[in-house]
Amino acid sequence: MIEMVILCALAIVLAIALAMIHSLVSERFERSRAARAEIASGWGQEQTIGGPMLIVPYRVRTDEKTITEYHARFLPSQLKIKGSVAPERRHRGIFQSVLYRSDLHVEGVFERPDFSMWKVAPEDIEWGDAVLAVGLTDLRGIRGNPVLKWDGQQLPFTGSSTDGSLFLSGVHVVIPFAPAPTAVGEKHAFSFDLRLNGSESISFLPFGGETIVELSSPWPDPSFSGAFLPDTRTVTPQGFTARWNISSIGRNFPQQWRDSNDEHKNALDAIGKSAFGTGLFSPVGHYQKTERSVKYGVLFIILTFLTFFLYELLSPVTLHPVQYFLVGGALCLFYLLLLSISEQASFDIAYAIASIATVGLISAYGAALLRNRMRVLGLCGVMSMLYGYLYVLLQLEDWALLMGSIGLFAILALVMYATRNVDWGQAHIAPASLAK
Repeated sequence: MIEMVILCALAIVLAIALAMIHSLVSERFERSRAARAEIASGWGQEQTIGGPMLIVPYRVRTDEKTITEYHARFLPSQLKIKGSVAPERRHRGIFQSVLYRSDLHVEGVFERPDFSMWKVAPEDIEWGDAVLAVGLTDLRGIRGNPVLKWDGQQLPFTGSSTDGSLFLSGVHVVIPFAPAPTAVGEKHAFSFDLRLNGSESISFLPFGGETIVELSSPWPDPSFSGAFLPDTRTVTPQGFTARWNISSIGRNFPQQWRDSNDEHKNALDAIGKSAFGTGLFSPVGHYQKTERSVKYGVLFIILTFLTFFLYELLSPVTLHPVQYFLVGGALCLFYLLLLSISEQASFDIAYAIASIATVGLISAYGAALLRNRMRVLGLCGVMSMLYGYLYVLLQLEDWALLMGSIGLFAILALVMYATRNVDWGQAHIAPASLAK
C-alpha cells in the first residue's frame, strides 16, 4: 500500500511535467500563428469577397428647408463567380503558412433600382452619384487593376468601398445611370475579373438573387465552412472542385434596403453571418495532434506504472520508486521529442522516431530491472501497443472517443484477468532476495 501511494504521488509529479509540456505546445502554436500572420501581412489576409452592390443616394424632405441624404442598397438579381485557387507554402524560419493566388471571374445582372416601394420622388434620387461597390477584406491582395464591364462600357475600379458600415475596405466605380425615368425591370449586365492574393481561406457573400460560385484548386484538403456548404464537390489527392448555388430565399437579408431605418442594421447582422467558402488547412496540424497526444500522457504513465507494478506483484522483481520516476521521465520526454521533431519533419515521421526512441529506452532500462527476456519482450510489446494505439486515436478525429472508450475497457478487462487470482489481502511485493 505504501508503494502504491508513492506511485500515485510520482504520477502527480509527472502530470505537472506534462502540464508544462502542454503549455509549451500552446506557446509554440501561438508563435506559429504569429509567424503566419506576419507572412500574410505582406501578401494578403484571409479574403472575403462581398458584392457587387449598387449604392444609390437619395434625399428625404421633412419640410421645405430640411433635406436629409440617405443611401439605398441594391443587390444583383443574378451573380456568378467562377475561379481557381492556386496554393503555395511560405516559410518564416521553421514555421510555414499556406498562401494562395485566386483568379476570379465575376458576372451577373442588376435590375434598375426601383424606389417606388419607398415612395421616393424621382427628382430626389441622385442617379449621378450611384456607385457599384465590391467589398474585400484586404486590398493589399489585389493584383493588377480590375475593370468593370457595365453594359459594354469599360469602367476602372477605384480603391475604397464607399460603404464603411458594411465593407471596411474594397473597391468601387461610379455607374452612369441615366436620370430619366426608364421602364421598371430594365436589366444591366456586368462582369469583371478579380486577381486576388490571400492566405489560408477564401469566402464569399451570397449577394445575388441567385448566387452561383464555382471553385477549383489543386489543394487536396479543403475545409468547406460557413453558412452554406457546396451543392456538389469533388475532392481527390490532386485537388478539389466545388459548386455552390444559393437562392435569396435561403438567406436572411433582402435584395434592397435603406439606411434610414432598422433595415440597414438588420441587413448588416444577417450579411455578417452568411459568408461561405473554403479553407486551405491541413485536417489536423502537428501542433493540434501533439496537444491531443499530451492529453493521454497521464493515462500512459498510469498504464506503464501498472505494467511494472504487475511484474512486481506476479514475479520475484522489486523496483525502487526512483526507477519508476526515471521511466515516467522517459514517458514525458516522448512528447517533447514529438513536438520538437514535428516542427522539422512530418508528424508521422516525428511520431515514429519519438515512439521508437521511447520504447527502446524503456525496454533497455527494463531489461536491467526485470532480468528476464520474456518479461522484457512483454514490456516492449505493451509499450509498442500503447503507442500504436495512440497513433490510431490521433488519426481518428470523429471516432477517437469511441475507440478510446473501447480501448480503455479492453485494458481494464486485461488487468482484471491478469490479477484474477491475486489475494489482495495477502498480496505483497517480493523481497529483493527472491529476485536474486
